[in-house]
Amino acid sequence: MIIRWRRQQDYFIVRLYQDLMGDWVLSESWGNTLNNKGSVHHTIFHCYHEARAQLREISRKQKSLGFKKTVSKEQQIELDFG
Repeated sequence: MIIRWRRQQDYFIVRLYQDLMGDWVLSESWGNTLNNKGSVHHTIFHCYHEARAQLREISRKQKSLGFKKTVSKEQQIELDFG
């Protein structure tokens, strides 16, 4: 799952995915398109529901800061390693 927010030139992107160990990884990327500065932070969750709760909290925070979700037509594919 990928969710993007924008506020003028500022962006905030969250990716939620399951790693090969079965943990859920919440990756947060943020920065500014004018100065190409940004940062990334990863948080590991053992439970999908905990990761989704954190994602809801991030969404509330971004909205309170004036960010708006952007619509993306990305398609994610599932790979079967089995």
